[in-house]
This record gives sequence, structure tokens and C-alpha cells, in this order.
Amino acid sequence: MKFRIPAVTALLLCSSLIASHTSVNASAVPMAVKQSLRVIEISEHCVDEFDEEDTIFINEGDAVCKITVQVRGRGKTKSKVLLQYMDDDEGWVSAGYKVLTTNASGKVTFSLDTNFPNESGDDCYDNDSYTHRFAVARSGKYKAFKSATFDISYTSADDNPACLGYDETME
Repeated sequence: MKFRIPAVTALLLCSSLIASHTSVNASAVPMAVKQSLRVIEISEHCVDEFDEEDTIFINEGDAVCKITVQVRGRGKTKSKVLLQYMDDDEGWVSAGYKVLTTNASGKVTFSLDTNFPNESGDDCYDNDSYTHRFAVARSGKYKAFKSATFDISYTSADDNPACLGYDETME
């Protein structure tokens, strides 16, 4: 007696074997982790609650502005973070602050200690804004990425020698 499997049953049996094999491979591929950088705190005297542009204000003579950021999506891996600004000629360049490393919770605080020009003939900053961003370096399996941009506005003190006679030259 010959036992025959109908063609439809054979087709279903083969397709179920292929499908189960495919699903095993698909579940073995790890999902990409979404990385991000979020500003979680800025010194109160450096923000204007009425500013809709999210600009950080640095005024000569005020206390140092501090910005705390948190890198997310990297677990407990520490990350190196650099503050950059956009230069019209050179593109994105280091803002001159030290590269900082996050702690185990992904946080790091930048102190924006600014040296304003103070010699006669130097530039006098009068709400001069520059576009900035944070750059997060590659670390192990995590790729490097850049934050969204934001502005920092610099204003020299009225008694700064670089600003003496500045108002007359602007008229």
C-alpha cells in the first residue's frame, strides 16, 4: 500500500517550516537604540522666560552660566560631549571648552566661563548671537551624533574698555 501526501498538504508543510525558520532569524536581529541629548538644566540668570527662541544669554559680569545635559539611549556607558559653534568660514568648530565625560546616569555640566575682549579697539558684544550644538562622540557600539542647535547671545558690560565709544560708532 502506497501512502501519498496530497500536494496541498505538502505545500503547507513546507511553507510552515520555512516560516518558522525565517521568524527565528528575524528575532535574532537587535533593534537600534534611539540616542538623544537633552538639556535638563540651565542657570536661571542665563534664560529669559519671555524668550521664545530658547536663547541662552551670557552677560559680562554675571555669574557663570551652567548647562547640564543628559545623553540618553546609551545605558550606563559614559560619553564624551563637546560644545561646538558655527563659524561662517570654518563650519562647526570647538567652542573652546574642555571635552567633558558624562557620569553613569548620562549627565554632564558645562560651565560657560566667557572671556570678553576688554582692550580698546576689540569687539564689543551687544547681543551678538552664535549658533551652538553639542557633539557626542562614538563610544563602543554607540554611534556619534549631534544635538539640535541653539543660540547663545553675548553682551559686554557697559564699562568694558572695548565698548567705550561703541554707541557713537553705531549711529
